Amino acid sequence: MGRTPLELFTLLNAETSRLGIPLSATVASRYSDGSWALPPARTDSHLALQIHLTIVRYKCGEVYTYLKGPQPLVPWAKLVWFSYGIPRHRFLTWLVLLDRCPTRDRLIRWGLNVAPNCLLYNTGQESRNHLFFECPYSTTIWSWIANRCDLHLSTSWDDTILQLQSLRGNIDSKRLCLLATQATIYWIWSERNTRLHQQVFKLAGIVITAIDRQVRNRLQSFRHANSRASSAMTQLWFLRS
Repeated sequence: MGRTPLELFTLLNAETSRLGIPLSATVASRYSDGSWALPPARTDSHLALQIHLTIVRYKCGEVYTYLKGPQPLVPWAKLVWFSYGIPRHRFLTWLVLLDRCPTRDRLIRWGLNVAPNCLLYNTGQESRNHLFFECPYSTTIWSWIANRCDLHLSTSWDDTILQLQSLRGNIDSKRLCLLATQATIYWIWSERNTRLHQQVFKLAGIVITAIDRQVRNRLQSFRHANSRASSAMTQLWFLRS
């Protein structure tokens, strides 16, 4: 219908009969258990609205855009949001790209009294760029993943992001690279947190094995939804092993 809530309310109350819903009502108060709790239609306008509500599809993205207004697309958006990604990996990658993770350099800037040393190798000051992938520990992991994805190895975060933004090849190869990269970010950050909170340390090879297993499992998880993509990406992953 393309109207604001107030415009709809005005339209539906333009006739003598009333809609029967107060202006202060919320959507939640009129929708429960998968159906709308609306009074019987009294006019053609009411009926048109109720018919529209039965066929319209709710989309979080459209609601967000309506509330926040259109925003410019960041150049790295496709590195985060792509088909067959793992949701928690996407979310963490988004935070890392924004440099919003509580790395020690940020904690110190916030005024907290913490040691600046990197938790993964105990050398260098911990920061987003150090963890991804200047730290020797994360470099070991990233070099294996980069080779598996046929990427040029760079320990610079900025250079890595630029390379991922200009990936060549077909869509399956690109998705596989992004899936593996996000898994790498997730497992390196997870290892960092495990060392901080549980004092448990894993060798880089164990983390690599965890990434490899998770990528394989993810590729198999959508074999029924898209057998072609699952098969093609699985073959690429094994061919590069």
